[in-house]
Amino acid sequence: MISVKGNQWGVSTCYIGATEGSSDFNSADFTDLGINSYHVYGGMSRWEYQDDSSTYGLPTIDQIKANPDVINWSWWDNVMTNPPNGSDYWWSYQNPSWHGNARTFFSTLKADHIRTLLTLRNVDNLNNPSWIANPPTTQADWNEWWEHVFATVYWLNVRNDYNVNDFEVLNEPNLASQGWKGNEAQYITLFHYTADAIKYVYHTYLPGRSYHIYGAAGTTGNAWTRDLLQQIPNDIDTADLHDYDSNILPRVQMAHLWLNETGHRADPVWLSEWGSYALNNKYDTASMGVSIINNLMRGSEPGNNYVYGSNIFSLYNYGTVAFGLINNTGTRHLDYYALRMAIRALQGCRPTYQSTVNTPGSTLKAITTRSTTGHLSLLITNTNSKANQQLTADVSALLRQGSGTIRQFDAKYKDQVMGQTFVKNGQMTLTVPAQGALLVDIMPSH
Repeated sequence: MISVKGNQWGVSTCYIGATEGSSDFNSADFTDLGINSYHVYGGMSRWEYQDDSSTYGLPTIDQIKANPDVINWSWWDNVMTNPPNGSDYWWSYQNPSWHGNARTFFSTLKADHIRTLLTLRNVDNLNNPSWIANPPTTQADWNEWWEHVFATVYWLNVRNDYNVNDFEVLNEPNLASQGWKGNEAQYITLFHYTADAIKYVYHTYLPGRSYHIYGAAGTTGNAWTRDLLQQIPNDIDTADLHDYDSNILPRVQMAHLWLNETGHRADPVWLSEWGSYALNNKYDTASMGVSIINNLMRGSEPGNNYVYGSNIFSLYNYGTVAFGLINNTGTRHLDYYALRMAIRALQGCRPTYQSTVNTPGSTLKAITTRSTTGHLSLLITNTNSKANQQLTADVSALLRQGSGTIRQFDAKYKDQVMGQTFVKNGQMTLTVPAQGALLVDIMPSH
């Protein structure tokens, strides 16, 4: 039996989305999947592959603060409108299949009400561009980086209105293979310069508008986020993690511990990369799909398990490299539908209700949420790879009578409606498929 408690447990993850991929960018996919967040890798290699100034180190920080028009805005307008090779993904190590510019990219995300998390990078994982010092050490180096951050944020939100207000400072800076060649102390200095440029844009030109600065987006097991929180606590307001473990909770719990210890208890944890980064992993197994749903359920649990925002890696392939939930020909892999099912139940800061599996050693996991329309969503997974699991769900603490639509995910059924069920005297009988999941959308009877 699954027993659903009547008192609100917490709220579900507010933002569930994906990281980008170079093979496509399609509003129809965003709408079908239901994502409300998109993680984008910006930076110098994408938008300032050549120095936008004729003199290295100019303009200076003070010159920009005195007059932002000392920046070469014609460069920025052109690169955002006419990218090399006709694609804003031209910088990717794989030939991009999607062709379009940054204006189309960011205006689409805004129109679809998708929150953009933008990574700012001086150098990418291919060590581009070569013209910028890595790490910065001289004042001229810092002038160039400060200007790039300022110009990116100013162009997106002041010269234009694309509503990009979330910024991740470098990608996995603890790994030299991802581009950053400095040490941790130098990264913390770069983080401070980055935060200063972002804050200057908002405080000067967008007063009262909210923005968020994420760090350190390191790989599992590193403590750079903790050190940022300790050393420059006023510059960071979001603990940002990348974690590809099958169970995200140990890393998430550690991040909450660091936030609590450094006086940031109210600040959110954001999981900006998770899932799988294995080459040619095609997201085509039911077991991976169930793992995706389980991790999203874990992140919607309260306290030190809670994840405020989540971006799976990745929505699309990079070129033909099969990183994505959607491949380079537009085919949606099996686990796309697992993510879609979980989003139906969890996304949007919904009230949650603890749903306890009362059978010792059970392979079931469950959570219940309530939508803004008053419907209940009971999400259940079964990790048993061989046997279906029959159960009685007791929702009497929340309602006595109602009807429910059953959706199923497994190797055969891709988040498909399988029929109806009825709640009688607060109970209903369900069968959860082997290595699969059910989502029951319950409408109370009045």
